[in-house]
Amino acid sequence: MKILAIARNTAREALRNKVLYSILGFAVLVVAVAALFGSASIGNQMKFVKDFALAAISIFGVVIAVTLGVNMLSKELGRRTILNILSKPVGRWQFIVGKFLGLAATLAVVVVLMTASLVGIVVAFEGTIDTGLVVGGAAVLLELSIVVGIALFFSAVVVTPTLAGMFTVAAFVAGRSAGYLDYFRGEDANGAVHALATALYWVLPHLNRLDVADQVVYGDALSMGTLALAAAYAAAYTATLLLLTIALFQRREFV
Repeated sequence: MKILAIARNTAREALRNKVLYSILGFAVLVVAVAALFGSASIGNQMKFVKDFALAAISIFGVVIAVTLGVNMLSKELGRRTILNILSKPVGRWQFIVGKFLGLAATLAVVVVLMTASLVGIVVAFEGTIDTGLVVGGAAVLLELSIVVGIALFFSAVVVTPTLAGMFTVAAFVAGRSAGYLDYFRGEDANGAVHALATALYWVLPHLNRLDVADQVVYGDALSMGTLALAAAYAAAYTATLLLLTIALFQRREFV
């Protein structure tokens, strides 16, 4: 119950402050793009809209995840509320898990509503429901769960929200590019490069595995096995991040 109470308060505060404006801005932006390219053929137009919209969902979600995640501790410290919370019978691990669940629930609302807006726009133009967009939205949500975990981890490591945000964004960009590490792990790479690439391969989140926008836009079938493996990977990586964050948070002193 303590975890749920923290999660509920976190989600309520986030929804009240930022998220609804992002959803409205997204819907208006996608409609404007669809209207702008209205002179193109319907097939090409909708491929562009789908690709653009899925990218926008991911970008909007990352911005919200980073903004809310890295400011978690700084706001609580600034208002001195974290001292009141931890003075009660609330474990630090419960505080971290509650914050994560609250942020994840907030992002779930964002992604669901933005995906629903996209599906509605596509229905208006094509007259059919593209279920692939739902799969794309789910993949974005899995990716954002990892980003929230990264943001919370860096918020527990460094005090400055700006620095934590920079590290989180860098991890996101590196994770999206993790597939290129295979090139540097090849037989032709020298020892130092191979060792560094291998270390980064195992440490960085492979967010590229969760990017299914191209398959969705071009109507390629996505197997349930692939989606299940992606979900399992996201859950395992996020759980690892939470365990590390809790371990660091347990050692942190608040004055």
